[in-house]
Formats: sequence, C-alpha cells, structure tokens
Amino acid sequence: MTPVAAPALARLRARFTAPPSTRVLVHRGTCGDAVESTRVLDSLRAALGPRAALAVETACDGACWATPAATVVRPGHRHRFARLDREPLEPLLTCIDGACEDDYAGSGERGLLARVGHLDGSLADALAQGAYLAAAHALQQKPADVIEAVQKASLTGRGGAHFATAQKWRLAAQNPAPRILVVNAEEGEPGVFKDRHLLEGDPHRLIEGILIAAHAVGVARAVIYINGQARYARRAVEAAVAQTRDAGLLDGSALGGAGVEIEVRSGAGGYVCGEESVILNSVEGERPVPRLRPPFATDRGLFDRPTVINNVETLCAVTTVYDGPPPPTKLLSLSGALPRPGLYEVPVDGATAWSGVLAAAGANPQRVRALLLGGPSGRFVLAEEFEEPLEMRGLGAGGVVVLPLDADIARVTRGLAAYNARESCGECTPCREGAPRLVALLEDATANREQIDALIEVMTEASLCQLGGMAGRPVASALALFPEAFEREASR
Repeated sequence: MTPVAAPALARLRARFTAPPSTRVLVHRGTCGDAVESTRVLDSLRAALGPRAALAVETACDGACWATPAATVVRPGHRHRFARLDREPLEPLLTCIDGACEDDYAGSGERGLLARVGHLDGSLADALAQGAYLAAAHALQQKPADVIEAVQKASLTGRGGAHFATAQKWRLAAQNPAPRILVVNAEEGEPGVFKDRHLLEGDPHRLIEGILIAAHAVGVARAVIYINGQARYARRAVEAAVAQTRDAGLLDGSALGGAGVEIEVRSGAGGYVCGEESVILNSVEGERPVPRLRPPFATDRGLFDRPTVINNVETLCAVTTVYDGPPPPTKLLSLSGALPRPGLYEVPVDGATAWSGVLAAAGANPQRVRALLLGGPSGRFVLAEEFEEPLEMRGLGAGGVVVLPLDADIARVTRGLAAYNARESCGECTPCREGAPRLVALLEDATANREQIDALIEVMTEASLCQLGGMAGRPVASALALFPEAFEREASR
C-alpha cells in the first residue's frame, strides 16, 4: 500500500468495531438453506444459551457438500463441522473453548475465496479481513498505471471468453466520457455457481473491483446485472452497496478517487441473458436479444455510451493484482458424480491437472468416464486428458460436471441440445431453426452424421450470438469422442 493510502484506510477501519475474535459461522445462503440450515442455526443458538450471539449467519464457503455446516473461528484457527443435520453438536460446542485442532484446509489468507463464507455481512467484518486494501492502493495511482498493473497480472475475463481485461479497459478509456461499467452477474449457464457464491459470500470484493475499474477507466456509473433468480445474491449486494455508500467509499470521500454510483438490476432470465449485448438491451428496457456487432460495447454500449462489461469473477480477481506474483487461479463449479461437489479455486500454473482437481473433490479419476466442461456450450474431456495441465482459456466459465463410468453420453448430449433449443431467443434463423433441427437429427445420430456436421457448421458461423454459435460444440465433441455410444443407441 502507498504511504498516502495507508492513513485513509486506517481512518476508515477506525470508524467500525471489529467483530469478535471467537464465533461460530453458520453457512447459509442458497447452498445452506437448500438443506434447511436454519434448523442448525436455531439448535446451535439454543445449545449456546447465554452465548447464543456467538452463532453468526454467513454464506456457503464453497463446500456445498458439507452443508448444513458451521465453522468455529478462534484467533489463528478455523475448523469446519460438516453435515450437522446428522452429526451431533457436542464436538462443535467443545471446539469453541479450544478442544479441537485446526484442520480446515480453506483457512488461507489469499485468493478469491479467502473471505467467502467467513463474513457476517457487515462492512466492519470485510474491512477487518482485508477488504478495500487493493482499492486504497489503486485509487492513489494514475489510471494508466492501474491498467498497466492489470496487464502485468495477465488478467483475462473469467466469464468464458478470456479476453484480456486491460485491453478492454483501454479501448473504453480512449473514448469520450461518460463511460459506464456493466457487471455481468447473470450466470444462467447450468452447472455454474461461482458468481453467486462470490456475491453471497463476499460482495465487498466485487465492489472493490468496481472501484478499481471505475478509477482506471474513468467510469462514473456502474450497473450490476444479477440473475433474477439469485435472490440471496441480490440481497447481499444491495446491502454491501448501501454500506459502502454510507461509508463514503462510493463518492471518493473515504479512499479518494472521483467516485462511482452503483445500481443493481435483476436479469430478465434465460440462458441468452448472459450474452453481453443482451444485457445491454435488457437494462435499456428493450427485448433481450443479441445486438449486431460492430459497434462493440467499448465504443457504443449501454445507452450508446462507451461501456466496459466484466464478469463478477473478473472484477473480483482485479483485487488481487497487487498481491504479488501468485499463479493465476480459476474458480471451478464442480458437480456430478463426486463425493465433494462445490466451488474450488484452482491454480492455473502449468502443473495442476484434472487429476489433482478430482482428487481434491474426493473423486477417483479411474471411476470417471469423462468431464463435461462448459455445459450446453462446452465439450467433453476424456480420462486420457486428466494428467494434462489446465489451461485458462480452455476452462471457459468454469462449470464442470463429472460423469461416471456408466453415464449415457448419448442421452446427456441430446439433453444439452434440447436445452439450447429451448433457450434460443429466436432472433436469428441459424439458432431458431437450427437448434430444434439438431435435436431431431440426434434421434439417429449415426445415420444423420453428415447432416449434423453441416448444420453445426452453419450454426457456428452464422448465429448472431454464442448461444447458437456454440450450441453444436458438445454435440460435435460427443460424436468425435464417443461414437460407440450413438452406434449402440441406433442398434437398439
């Protein structure tokens, strides 16, 4: 942190009372409440009696498999207690007084998940755990220097396209003001839940990323576009925006900078609403369909103003660019046939492979037939590739479904094609007509292989957006890697 920034952040922290050093974090949010974590919270508070205030509500920490869960926090110590719907509370109660060891692997200080599931929802708690440290530093720098720092960190968009973030910021910054920042928090892709976890568990990290981006690009207005079904996420973000506004973080009076006004919007719903030009139409009150490009958003975006559109994870990752030289990481939403589904932060360091990711989630790679990477727009990954190092661009948005040895690949593929057909907005002919036609051809994929290949080529090249453009990707991947699955089906 710069010498000028340090006193400003210290003054801000001094305005708040730090949370107690010992407490029990009960993990709720979408994850926890799906398994009635409120019952655990009520039981815990009743068992604590006069110390009931030690039990604090927080979000899921990414360990979806553990819910309902609670984490005991003491100075220098964390210990998660999992599946409290079937495990007794006594070990947890004794742990509060020190009768347990620190065996929680997620207790590190760095990374996007460092605070997720460990905050009580207050700005005071976020500040105590390191929030706005990066913003305090960035806001004392020249905008061009901030963009340079983002470039040196090799930060790319984490929404799937992996476009260079610094380049996008520069393109917008060279256009006349006013400029706008749009945060893509739609996340309508099945099997992806990273952004919801970030928003529910650490919304202040997103706001900090917004402050940094706004300063770098010269943005005075930001719009956070949240999936209409993500009610917990919107509630957490709105509370955090109100807190930061009251604290002077948004108008620049607390840490400096010109300030930015943040507006929260709910998405219109549907897979296509994750496409960035659809978001622009939706915010403007227009029909949620893709726009023709060019012009690109950085030239003429929201209300015809130069606009930067960044994914939630991207802006959260911006807060780490001053942390030193750690390897870049990617958030992966792991689900399917594995013992510990949830959200994982994985280093993309040239050494980490799928086998290590699966092992962390408790899966035996030898019991996995394939991975579905990227959902309805994705591809299949064979077991033969599990030892190859992960590549950032190949991870897409980070949705990973683990398929067991007995998985019906043909059925899975037809399901993906049918989903894309249902979710088509109907704006362009290749997707509107091609997606249902692809579903029909898959009824006998072996006999219709040439027609399928030709149709996928047309949809890929001529669709207006990537819903249609990539709808054929999982089909082509399945037919190339698992032809026998479709041949067996045709012979029945």
